[in-house]
Amino acid sequence: MPRLKQIRLPVSANLKLMLVVLAFAIVAATLVYTQGLVEDLKQSERRTVQMYARMVQSLSSSDAMQGNSSIDVTALIDSSVEFPLILAEPKGTPKVSTYGGDTSFAGFIKNVPLDTMLPAWRQYNELQERIEEMGRSYEPLTIMEANLNGDSTVNSLIYYDDGRMIQQLRFVPLIGIVIIAMFVLVAYLSFSHIKRNEQSNIWVGMAKETAHQLGTPLSSLLGWIELLRYMPEDTEQVLEAAGEMERDVERLNTIAHRFSKIGSPAQVQPVEMGEVLRGVVAYFERRLPHLGRRVTLSLEARAPVWAAVNVDLFAWVFENLVRNAADAIDHVEGTIRFVLHRSGSSALIDVVDNGRGIDPKVRKDIFRPGFSTKQRGWGLGLSLARRIVEEYHGGRITVKQTGPGGTTFRIRIAAVEPPVMDDAEGTGSEASEVREREV
Repeated sequence: MPRLKQIRLPVSANLKLMLVVLAFAIVAATLVYTQGLVEDLKQSERRTVQMYARMVQSLSSSDAMQGNSSIDVTALIDSSVEFPLILAEPKGTPKVSTYGGDTSFAGFIKNVPLDTMLPAWRQYNELQERIEEMGRSYEPLTIMEANLNGDSTVNSLIYYDDGRMIQQLRFVPLIGIVIIAMFVLVAYLSFSHIKRNEQSNIWVGMAKETAHQLGTPLSSLLGWIELLRYMPEDTEQVLEAAGEMERDVERLNTIAHRFSKIGSPAQVQPVEMGEVLRGVVAYFERRLPHLGRRVTLSLEARAPVWAAVNVDLFAWVFENLVRNAADAIDHVEGTIRFVLHRSGSSALIDVVDNGRGIDPKVRKDIFRPGFSTKQRGWGLGLSLARRIVEEYHGGRITVKQTGPGGTTFRIRIAAVEPPVMDDAEGTGSEASEVREREV
């Protein structure tokens, strides 16, 4: 059964998804918490109303036993009440006080706004509407009054509604949603802006990298052409120049292949990593800029080590490491060593130089796209190297050691067993020569 390829979302897509999930989680937690808090406060207010109702009923019973069948129900309206409350007649109409010929509702309401400058009938109608509204929210509580005969009758109804705190808490989730939505929007726009800037820098850097990649073989070709012009009769020099020019043309072809493979799955095949490294060493031995110093490249391999890689892309990794190592060497005699060996199921390649090392302050940033310590650098070399090793080949590239005496980059990838070749494919040495020419 064919193995299904795992789909990996881009890092930006993962960050956006995490941002949205986090926003929804915060909104859900806010809604659950505030809803629970509102329900607790509602229960607390209802218990308060019930307490007042029992108090009035107790007073009614006490007065009845003393022969006084009347009770001042306005005793219910206490200054400690913080929620809207209206004492109504048993039929659900507002209670009215007509003391001294003046009509008043003040003694029967608490925390209910009422314009006392309005005519009495207007105040009555407003309270009636408020009573009906409260009745739709909560079932009114009944205050019973005991008379001298021992019978109980309904004295008043208590209508109430949510207090100001509960009403404000109802808007907390909405406010939270708005704030979180604004946060997500600002974060998304900021992230998109940063991403666009990074993409712009990467495109500019890629163009610079392309020119840099093409510059070495083109400069070399121009040099060999000038040599042929001045020494056309020297057969040995002509043949040497032709061979080197062929290498440079193959190099241009390799560069074209590399850039065409960016963004597409890498086609890997088992290769002997020593051959890939020898090809890199052979190419750069005569092409590294000396600039008053000499850089020597070497390969140390105890035994052949095989791995499944894309040769064009993996050679690019080594070349970027060579260029960075050469730039870090600021003394006359510089060395860059490739150390190849196998450890268990892994192939290990160390790239060791004797340069000035990496500043500890920037060590964690060297693989970040766009980061460079060079004035004319674009910060794509090590970033591309990491992407090729880790994303295309499932390996790992790290800084094993760095300091004033030099830096060691370590590449770890899965090792494979050498393939079995039949006679049609040729002997091992012949196959090696073919692969070396392809590199």
